[in-house]
Amino acid sequence: MIRNIIFDFGNVLFDLDLGAFEREMINLLGDKLDPVKDNLLRDGVFERYETGGLSTEEFLGKICDAAQRMATFDATTLAPVQVKAAWNAIFIGMPRHRFEMLLRLRQRYKVFLLSNINELHERWIAEYMLLEHQLPDYESLYFDGVYFSHLIRLRKPTQAAFEYVLADAEILPEETVFFDDLPENVEAAERVGILGIWHEPGTEIEDRLIQMELLI
Repeated sequence: MIRNIIFDFGNVLFDLDLGAFEREMINLLGDKLDPVKDNLLRDGVFERYETGGLSTEEFLGKICDAAQRMATFDATTLAPVQVKAAWNAIFIGMPRHRFEMLLRLRQRYKVFLLSNINELHERWIAEYMLLEHQLPDYESLYFDGVYFSHLIRLRKPTQAAFEYVLADAEILPEETVFFDDLPENVEAAERVGILGIWHEPGTEIEDRLIQMELLI
């Protein structure tokens, strides 16, 4: 029997355009983007930022520094404010009917959020929720618990991230279902005994919940 539902945030509840960051960075760096990105990936910059190992200022600075190390690129044209705008370009929005869906689900289940998210993106979403939906406290209104990777310092697809949520929320894996848009995260959830469901980006999560008879 399912008693608990854990949602990923991006492209499950909150619509994203994940390619937007790279497109914006191409506009800034041109053909130098690939070597700059390779440098950042080798240093684990994105993962470290997502798990709270880098401050926002350090993260933006490392991207600017990586560009500066490209001898043929004039890094004076790349400022942290430009990187921040590109980084936040991925967001589309969260339609009102999904908030109503969450309230309906909370009448029957405990509902949680587990997201690989960094400080800049958390701030952007909080501002969006306030300005677009007049929700200063969306986390407590719509979820029994919220777990952001940069705060718990664990990220999917590590099993430790799921084990942390299970222990902190005091819920059982066999009574829990998890929805995510990335198959590797679904597989990690299943390894700890959670029912993992892959959600195809661009489809409606409410339809899937109705299909599974979780939402009536």
